[in-house]
Amino acid sequence: MRSRRIEARRDDILGIWDARKDITLDELRDALADIGLTVSRVGLHRFFVRRGITRKKRPATRSSKTAPTS
Repeated sequence: MRSRRIEARRDDILGIWDARKDITLDELRDALADIGLTVSRVGLHRFFVRRGITRKKRPATRSSKTAPTS
């Protein structure tokens, strides 16, 4: 079941996310609390899943260099 409360604030959530795409779910929760919306981390996760937006962060890695073989 979709949370009507979260869906009603869709523009606020996506606006904060658009401004800071590297924001974590916990940081997003804090930003939403500042504007009066209390939401669970799981609720936010489901909100993004419904829209096909992935929130997984990948650690920075060095590019591998391959030695010439011939």
